[in-house]
Amino acid sequence: MPAPFSRRAFLSGVGGVSLLAAGMALSACSSSSTTPSASGLAKVNFQLGWLANVENMGLFMADHAGYFRDERLDVTLTPGGPSVVVEPLLVSGKAMVGLDSVDTIAKARNEGAALKIVAATMQTNPTAIMSLASAPVRTLKDLVGKRLGVQQSGVEIVNTVFKANGIDPAGVTIVPMQFDPAPLVAGDCDAFMSLLVNQPIQLDLEGVKTTTFTLAEYGYNVWADVLLVSEQTLADKDKRELIVKIVRASVRGWQDALSDTDAAAKIVVEKYGKSLNLDLKAQQKTAAAFQSVIEAGDAKTNGLLTMSAKGIADNIATLNSLGIKATAEELFDTSVLGDVYAGKTRL
Repeated sequence: MPAPFSRRAFLSGVGGVSLLAAGMALSACSSSSTTPSASGLAKVNFQLGWLANVENMGLFMADHAGYFRDERLDVTLTPGGPSVVVEPLLVSGKAMVGLDSVDTIAKARNEGAALKIVAATMQTNPTAIMSLASAPVRTLKDLVGKRLGVQQSGVEIVNTVFKANGIDPAGVTIVPMQFDPAPLVAGDCDAFMSLLVNQPIQLDLEGVKTTTFTLAEYGYNVWADVLLVSEQTLADKDKRELIVKIVRASVRGWQDALSDTDAAAKIVVEKYGKSLNLDLKAQQKTAAAFQSVIEAGDAKTNGLLTMSAKGIADNIATLNSLGIKATAEELFDTSVLGDVYAGKTRL
């Protein structure tokens, strides 16, 4: 079965490669996930799922504002990328906490990785169908009779969403494509499978106006950038307390970042992502787009990074519809968030 549509598969096409096997070399050369430092702070390796850009601005703000240090933590935010596989680093203990999508973690569990999700950053999956504003495709049904540009990793997902919404997949012409949305602009397809936080912004900066709708609007509920830890870490009282501290500081950082995304983007560009030569305007637009998928769902009322029972159930239902075995009890642990918020909805 093709791998579910994820940023890593989307950008690098790793498809169905075993997550555990693919990451062994990375695990072997990484540092220990937590060690005491000379300052008395607990040193923690936090493995990011992607680059040092605004996707991780809340964590960078937690570091910038000193929230990790307030918790007596010395946290290294290790950038990821298209070739970085997070799960083996958690299993091996080379990282204490990491970021990935629910579907990828569920697959890793099914391969034997004893991992748990303890918090969720993106409350709405950013996978979106994009079309030109001059020839808009506004709904899923509007795709019938149209050409849809889809990456290999996304074909099964769109077909599953079609079927779940009473649409015959045969009525939509799938055109194999890569990440670059240029074929949409060139007229090689009528709509393009994209990430809400990426290609629409790219085209907007090029002066091309687009229309989008998310697959989450049609039942594709898979949280992204969720925080994962090993079951072994949660079983250790002292290490679990470190996870509570990490999540608490992360929430505070995200609260700061989303209160002023332009300012947060500027800090990321000038400090944490300086070596990437990021474009400030592009990062500020992207930061605003991330806000729309983070301050969403039940997190709008329950608090950032929280995981509601309904949200978890929706994720499990989506995974099962894609043929990925998963249960709420096996995959999620909400107790850390319970300790973090302690009955509040904002820190």
